[in-house]
Amino acid sequence: MNEPMLTEEGKQTLNKMINVWPAIMQKRRREKILHVLSLIMASKGTTEAGEDEVIEALKVVVPKSYDPFFHMMEDMEKFKRLTLDTFEDMEAYNALPIQVRRWEKAKNEKPSKSPEQMKVTAFCASPRKNGNTDLLIEEALKGAMSEGAQGEKIVLQKIKMGFCIGCRRCKDSDFERMCSVKDDMTEIYQKIIGSDAIIIGFPIYTGRECAQLSTFLDRWDCLERFKFQATLEPGRKAMVIGTWGYPYIDTYDHVIENVMVVLKLHKIETVEALSACGFEGILHGLDENKKGVLAKFPDELHKAYQAGIGLLKG
Repeated sequence: MNEPMLTEEGKQTLNKMINVWPAIMQKRRREKILHVLSLIMASKGTTEAGEDEVIEALKVVVPKSYDPFFHMMEDMEKFKRLTLDTFEDMEAYNALPIQVRRWEKAKNEKPSKSPEQMKVTAFCASPRKNGNTDLLIEEALKGAMSEGAQGEKIVLQKIKMGFCIGCRRCKDSDFERMCSVKDDMTEIYQKIIGSDAIIIGFPIYTGRECAQLSTFLDRWDCLERFKFQATLEPGRKAMVIGTWGYPYIDTYDHVIENVMVVLKLHKIETVEALSACGFEGILHGLDENKKGVLAKFPDELHKAYQAGIGLLKG
């Protein structure tokens, strides 16, 4: 492949990002980036790529979780104010832009049941009681229950839930139990089956879903039986809630989307989603009373209440 021409600044920017990855990955990533860069240059009619074009190509190739690198390149002062300073300065911490975004809904079929006939089960994957994830789930449940639905919240941290052990017994034609692991998930499976709508809320600590949710969704594998036969019939709806510290509202949307895809594999259609951010710094998203800072932002929190109502309406 003929490599595109880069300015000295463009080369430095590309090499800086390439060196972030392990050496074994660098050649493949570089080829992808240069391919995309060539297309960008062709669309702009330029023969030499500078820093801006290289960053544009990088943003196409890498996940949004690489945003901090780009924000440092683009405006180090702003990055410092919104991230680093919040770990040392309460004024900077309190000035963080706390945001909740309710995703735009896609058109879906109207539920066959009225809200009064529906059961909503919420699964909180955050270990923090009264943390921001927990607050959003509570508000979403309140919204659903205000329409007459039955609601229940299950905190994954509090149940006995082992790992999937990969025995694959759930895929055998003669296996009658749901899962070979004997723990609280036996009852949880029945709650999922008996629900009309599911709420899943989780924090993001390391650029992916937290450990509690990862383990939980691994254990859903037994809902797919012998020869890919599904336990769940179509018709259930879901809301997915993701929270994180980094102060940009779309940085980890791809993680939320990954959870939606898992639900879709089990014939559960996500009709509501919430992203929430800005929960980092000295108190790590909590106030002085160790409660989620979202409690101080009722307008943002109310978006979860409205989403809970929307969950029942498809």
